[in-house]
Amino acid sequence: MTALADKANIDNLRRNISPVIFILFLYCLAFNLKSETLDDNFFDLSLEQLADIQITSVAKKPQKLSLTASSVFVLNQQDILRSGVTTIADALRMVPGVQVAKLDSNKWAVSIRGFNDIFSNKLLILMDGRTVYSPFFGGAYWDTVDTVLQDIDRIEVVKGPGGTLWGANAVNGVINISTKKASETAGLLVSALAGNEERGELNIRYGGDINTDTHYRIYAKGFEKDEAENGVDDWRMGRAGFRLDSELKQDNNLTFQTEVYLGEEGEMASAATNVAPFGNFASTTDVFGGHALFRWNRDLADDSDLSFQAYYDRAEREHFYIKDRRDTVDLDFQHRFQSIWQQEFVWGLGFRYITDEIAAGSLMAVSPQQRSDQIYSAFIQDEISLIDEQLILTVGSKIEHNSYTGFEYQPSARLLWKPFAQHSLWGAISRAVRVPSRGEQDSTIHRGFAAPGVIMNILGSREMDAEELLAYELGYRFLGKQFSLDLSLFYNEYDNLRSVEQTALIGAVLPLVLDNKLYGETYGLELAASWLVNEDWRLYAGYSFIQMQLHALASSTDGSEEQDEGDTPHHQFNLRSLWQVAESWQLDTTLRYVDLVRGTQGLGAKESVKSYLTVDLRVAWQVHESLALSLVGQNLLGKHREFRGSTVETQATDVEPSIFLKLDFNY
Repeated sequence: MTALADKANIDNLRRNISPVIFILFLYCLAFNLKSETLDDNFFDLSLEQLADIQITSVAKKPQKLSLTASSVFVLNQQDILRSGVTTIADALRMVPGVQVAKLDSNKWAVSIRGFNDIFSNKLLILMDGRTVYSPFFGGAYWDTVDTVLQDIDRIEVVKGPGGTLWGANAVNGVINISTKKASETAGLLVSALAGNEERGELNIRYGGDINTDTHYRIYAKGFEKDEAENGVDDWRMGRAGFRLDSELKQDNNLTFQTEVYLGEEGEMASAATNVAPFGNFASTTDVFGGHALFRWNRDLADDSDLSFQAYYDRAEREHFYIKDRRDTVDLDFQHRFQSIWQQEFVWGLGFRYITDEIAAGSLMAVSPQQRSDQIYSAFIQDEISLIDEQLILTVGSKIEHNSYTGFEYQPSARLLWKPFAQHSLWGAISRAVRVPSRGEQDSTIHRGFAAPGVIMNILGSREMDAEELLAYELGYRFLGKQFSLDLSLFYNEYDNLRSVEQTALIGAVLPLVLDNKLYGETYGLELAASWLVNEDWRLYAGYSFIQMQLHALASSTDGSEEQDEGDTPHHQFNLRSLWQVAESWQLDTTLRYVDLVRGTQGLGAKESVKSYLTVDLRVAWQVHESLALSLVGQNLLGKHREFRGSTVETQATDVEPSIFLKLDFNY
């Protein structure tokens, strides 16, 4: 038996290593080709210049990365294009410290610094300044976070609390997706791809100008993805949108954009409940939505500006477990100005109005079915240059009033020191909160049978308090011309975490009521490194480690802290290579490792998910200045499981190898 087991292990190792050896062979072969640098701005910039492209997510103003007292990672357009990814969620795998796990072909669990789940609720997602999340559970549906990927300018990922500027739910991080201005997308773009898992995708975008100061683009995107083996999780979606940017006189800039989407996605679920359906069953989720956004910016003298933004968002989703229709109106005003003693203030006011209508599904009911909520907010932040561009202190706070827990405050203090031009050290102390969601206050979830004849239900509670975080961070950053290094250390203390408390049996029903009787700590590190090997070849490496320790109060009956600890892998590692092999050829590779997700026993037991190693490969050929072809292979080391089933009994499927051919035409 031992000999057979050893042989099986050797065969498995051979299967995993063979694609890696093949990729190394391609690299060795390519070294013999004449390398001519493609006329590409990305390869014309040093790592120091790339890293100092201005970002806005940390301070709500343009700011150099070298002067940022926060853990930040930026994905630019070249990163997204050359990774070969087809979704924004998969692009985030490149960011150290972000946990991304695919549940099935259309669902992801995405989090930062722990608490990973398909319903992650401690992460704020923004797209062009518009908050993208569902107040029903306090997180994002990643199937609808999408656009034409070629139109994305950058994705800024802030790891750590962002509540001082962005408000509640920006607890463990902020992901800010910014698309290009209309003036940067002139002409016609047609992008199409097809493969075994990617059945087909078509992107069409056209940009032009109305006059010298006003530009526009119009776009449409549609795709269909295959279901997993023995699964029913196929996915198809279409969207269309428009953007207009106008640069008026007297430094006034206007932006208007609108979009609508429609989709259908399958899933396999199980329902051991007291209502139909029973057991495993196939289901279809229908989604529909759209938004309209208006933004006005005015530049004032001496690095000061004003901005006003308003948007309306409509989202509809029909699950097997719930039917949710929601309207959101959001208003936001901001003013930035210089003051005496080398101080720069940013302050703002905000208002959000949310109304919904929720109908019961097979596993969940909500009462009342209709609800309206308001959020009022104000923030102020002061950046003090104690020593110009060498020692910078930033302090501020946001105050919000919401319909769930009333007033909440979220202060922070950050200090950055640049002892030398290429080196910077920073530290931060921050407080952030997560307010309860609509589902946590008003829902009833049918969880099946606790014992023969005993029905188990999870009940929401309007007595829930906000979850609280006190975060301590330290960081070091080196930005050189050929090498860069970014190291972040964090220690987080959580209080009032959500728990599920058992109460007395009522007839044949065992009620479990939501409460705030968990607390805990997380700590870890994130490391990102870049190396410009030569003018045509760049290497990127990322590693993250996290340890979670959750505890229950003595009065708690929850017992789920070990389950929550196990949802996040301790170790993650990725290595990316971007290589301009010849004038018209590119060879890009990603190696990725993710640690196991531990299983648990007892009530609500969860299965474990094994560690996995996988490789992605992209080969691109610039046929003509207007035409490019690329062949992309993803998960080439074989199928693997990345996450387990969700709280609402959606079943996880294996992630399978994917190969597709892509065509990009620009004119």
